[in-house]
Amino acid sequence: MSDHDFERQLRAALKPVNPGADFTARVLTRIAAEEPARRVRMPRSPAMAGWLGFGLAASVVVAALLAHQWQVRRIEQGREARRQLIEALRVTDEKLDLAYRVVNAQPHAATSPNPGA
Repeated sequence: MSDHDFERQLRAALKPVNPGADFTARVLTRIAAEEPARRVRMPRSPAMAGWLGFGLAASVVVAALLAHQWQVRRIEQGREARRQLIEALRVTDEKLDLAYRVVNAQPHAATSPNPGA
């Protein structure tokens, strides 16, 4: 089989085909039959609608409480980090002050006229 024969057969197999006049009607009928199954079913009674609203409101309240708790925890972590930083700076200040006093308290060695000799 040559390349031209293969291409001809491929084109013949893939050429557009008119589905017929009633194709659109059949598709729309099938969609209409399947559509109710795809729809979200809303509560049919006011009591069910009330419970749905209550559940939605409860979800919003729980989400708000969780967000608030998360924010409080972050603030507490920030305060703890601040406390640790202040403590570290205080200890560093004490050590630097001690080092300064030690260096300045030592008697200065007599300077020789030939430094490095």
